[in-house]
Order: sequence, then structure tokens, then C-alpha cells
Amino acid sequence: MDHLLSLSQAARLVGVPRRTLQQHIREGRLNVFEGDIRQSELLKIFPQANNDRSGMLERMERYKDGALFKQTGDAALDAETLAAEVHRLRLQLGESRAQVDSYRQMVAEAQERLLELQDRCDRKQAMMMGALVGWFMHQCKLRERS
Repeated sequence: MDHLLSLSQAARLVGVPRRTLQQHIREGRLNVFEGDIRQSELLKIFPQANNDRSGMLERMERYKDGALFKQTGDAALDAETLAAEVHRLRLQLGESRAQVDSYRQMVAEAQERLLELQDRCDRKQAMMMGALVGWFMHQCKLRERS
């Protein structure tokens, strides 16, 4: 069976950097199919990969088969199991929200303390503290958005 490999998978399989494969593609020595590389195409240029790294493809197939089996099995879960999982996730979400609120409070306190320290500094120190406070507040705003 001819496997389709991503550029990263193909590079790992043959033991070369991705840029080497990209160069082969640009030069027309390696054909791609919808962004993926056929194993047979890869082996034309790197025949040694067939012997020394063939186990990677078998492992990938086992992972895919296991994932498909798990997905099929998950569809058959009963309502009680799903309700228990929803409850567990709600608890986890509540804990995460509490932790985020705690971090927000800590950041607000840190900002306040930095501003108080800045007020106690001489002119030169206050300028340096101002730069630190400005950076800190900017970083807080950036992280608040994401």
C-alpha cells in the first residue's frame, strides 16, 4: 500500500531535513499529491529508507487503527458515563476559573506594589521603575486578550 506522508513525516522517515525535501520538490525530482508525499515517490530518491526506517509506517498504522477503534468505542458510551464526564469537566472548569481569578488578583496586587515602590524612588530610580511598570502592565494586557 502506498502511504501518503506529510513533509515532516517523510523527512523523519528518510533522515533528512525538511528543507532537503522542499528543494527536491522545487527542482521537480519529488512529486507531491495534495501537499503530501507518496511513500513510493520518496523511495525512488531515498531507497535506503525502505530498509532502515520501515517500522515507522507500521507504528503510524497501529496508532491510526487504535484511534479509529477508540473513536468507534466512544460513540457507544452510555448516558451515565457521559454525564459523569460532563460533571468531571465542570468541576475542572470551576477549578481553572478559580485559579485564573487568583492569578488576576495577584497581578493586580503586583501592579499596585510596583507603583507604590515607584513613588518612593528618587527621580532616576523612578524612571527605571516606570519602564518596568509599563512593561509589566503591557504584558498583563497582552495576556488578558489571549
